[in-house]
Amino acid sequence: MSLPVRLDTVLVHLAAGALFPLFACFLLGAARAEGDRSLLATLDEVRARHDVPALWAGRFHADGRRVVAVSGVRKYGEVDPARLDDLVHIGSCTKAMTAVMVARECSRQSLSFDSTLAELFPSVGTSDGGSLAASPWGAVTVDALLRHTSGAPANPDWWAIHRSHPDDPVAARRALLEWLITQDRPDDPGFLYSNVGYALLGHIVESIEEKPWERLLADEVFEPLGIRSAGFGPLPLEDAEGAVGHVVRDGVTEPVRIDNPPPLGPAGRVHLTIADWSRFVLTFTGEENNTDRSRLGVSPRDWSRLLEPHNDETYAGGWGLHDRAWGGGRVFSHSGSNTTWTCVAWVAPGRDFCLLGATNTGAPAAAKACDEAVSACLDPRLLPLTDTAERR
Repeated sequence: MSLPVRLDTVLVHLAAGALFPLFACFLLGAARAEGDRSLLATLDEVRARHDVPALWAGRFHADGRRVVAVSGVRKYGEVDPARLDDLVHIGSCTKAMTAVMVARECSRQSLSFDSTLAELFPSVGTSDGGSLAASPWGAVTVDALLRHTSGAPANPDWWAIHRSHPDDPVAARRALLEWLITQDRPDDPGFLYSNVGYALLGHIVESIEEKPWERLLADEVFEPLGIRSAGFGPLPLEDAEGAVGHVVRDGVTEPVRIDNPPPLGPAGRVHLTIADWSRFVLTFTGEENNTDRSRLGVSPRDWSRLLEPHNDETYAGGWGLHDRAWGGGRVFSHSGSNTTWTCVAWVAPGRDFCLLGATNTGAPAAAKACDEAVSACLDPRLLPLTDTAERR
């Protein structure tokens, strides 16, 4: 199968020695990368305090205004500065992209939010004669998968699923569905954040369209929005320069080039530049007159249904739902990590802007660093915040 990605190769680059020559330390201190100088000064401080290699953050408005910067280095222990056009890995923030693809199918009337797994996959069964239709999982709806209320487990052994079909993520995701049938389903499912659920949503879409989720995402989301940098898999790209992810082992920060296995793609495997990421996230701003959103082929009715909260639930359409004064009321947020990168996104639909942050490490302090970075972007001295929604 031909996919718009490079073949995954897991390469581990051990950090150079813990000590630098004095001149290298001087260069590291001077290698402040790009962006707004005032924001950069704050990111320098946040990055140093949390000891993360690099930190990207920005506030992006629907009318084109933005304040954005990046601080730090591409690879811990070296002096090559991070760039604004470096690719960043967005992990579970991929879920909102998969949710949009589902809503697109609903608008095309090839799918319904109320469709069940049994209706969508009537012939799926297990090797011992069990069937999806006869199992408790057959009644699971698309809507429940979108909201993490289906009872689907958080994760299987993803690498075992991948090994079952190492060159075919579509077949691997079908194997994931077959695996699900063998699991017990809770009698009264509540909220359980599930990568399995979103991987299956991707499989639903690719089964309808008879094209891999990866190709569909590129054709139906990235291309209409003018997103050119997006791809799937570990960073940096093979045989290319760029920022590297990191882990902390026994207190030592190590650069590592790994990623989630391909079957998990619809739940968390996209990378792209922070500017291109903003192009997607800004489709969640405004009310009905969002021209970027119209390019995605989702009707206003289905867009509203995708993000509509149910009862007291606080998750819908690939986003956590919150209320924040700085956002004019209802806002969306999501974080993501593939264990070597960490990111966070916030959207203020009523004020037509989003906040994005990312760092190239999965260290315990990474989430806090991203949170502080995006909070700094709200400073009105960097860029005024308007009281009314901005129009494109």
